[in-house]
Amino acid sequence: MADPHVREALYRRLKAVQAEFGKARLELGMLLTVFKDNPEFWEGKAESFPAFLEEERIQSAAASQFMKVAKCLLFDFALSDTEIHEISTANFRILEQASKVMTKENRDDVLAIVASLGERDAREALRWYGLEDDEQKAAPSPVNGLMRRYRDLPDDQRLAFLQKVAPIKNGRRTHA
Repeated sequence: MADPHVREALYRRLKAVQAEFGKARLELGMLLTVFKDNPEFWEGKAESFPAFLEEERIQSAAASQFMKVAKCLLFDFALSDTEIHEISTANFRILEQASKVMTKENRDDVLAIVASLGERDAREALRWYGLEDDEQKAAPSPVNGLMRRYRDLPDDQRLAFLQKVAPIKNGRRTHA
């Protein structure tokens, strides 16, 4: 069994690395936005910005996501270092969803949601601000769509669903 001090130190380091990773993605998004908006930064290295991304081994979908989030949070809303630190461990898909619904009026509420809630609960809370889940619309099959919707439910709604399904499951067991 590991020493409690070692476990705590490793946990603190895990959280620090997680925050550093989140901040690095925001910084990457900021830099890519600057590069995209200023072709002289990548000219001579590639024929186009998508070719530049490919040459630099940056996946274009991830780059697009990073740039959208950075544009909103760093350029449009100019988050402070403290605010960036508070949201740095959030799931990046949640940050992208937050950037789609954030306005001057709801800025503080959206940041609080992203900083304090887990992925499923944050996604549900952001829906209150008019966000529709594009992933659900694009589900390739009804079963995949249902499974994705289940995984996206907040914990209390998952529990309520499982309580409804359990009698059916138990009923089938007795007949088997």
